[in-house]
Amino acid sequence: MRGQSAEAEAVIRRIRPDEVDVYRPFRLRALQDTPEAFGDSYALASARPPEFWHDRVSGMSAGIGTVLMVAADAATDSWLGMTGCYREDPTDEWALVVSVWVAPEVRRRRLARRLLDAVIEWARERGVRTLKLWVTASNHRAQSLYLGAGFTPSGNTQPLPSNPALQELEMVRDI
Repeated sequence: MRGQSAEAEAVIRRIRPDEVDVYRPFRLRALQDTPEAFGDSYALASARPPEFWHDRVSGMSAGIGTVLMVAADAATDSWLGMTGCYREDPTDEWALVVSVWVAPEVRRRRLARRLLDAVIEWARERGVRTLKLWVTASNHRAQSLYLGAGFTPSGNTQPLPSNPALQELEMVRDI
């Protein structure tokens, strides 16, 4: 919108329990758009039963051990982006940032950074001391985003689970 900033056009919030029918197609769109950015594949995700999606949204909306933050259009509430974070064990002092994705038509509006800030705050409130994430080695735009958000390369690498021909770099940030 003219005269308004991207900050005013999007609201960053936690996924709601009733948004299964929004989350599933949005996640599948992300997997189709940027398959090299996810450890999951479109083929596997699209074959999952409805119970999987309901369970996932239920856990993420509760925001206890896992969360999904969404960037939603302030006027229409349609989703523009998402970022997740989870702790494998509630006693861990670290959590993993996952599923950072913004729709192509609204990229370069600082939404990914705002989503990262939201999961950083969520983690901080839960006593997390370190955030980790994996980024595909060839995804320089994402690496730049993460560097700007305070993440640094740890030196660890691994094959991308959904495409072992690609390498991922681990990045970490203390909070």
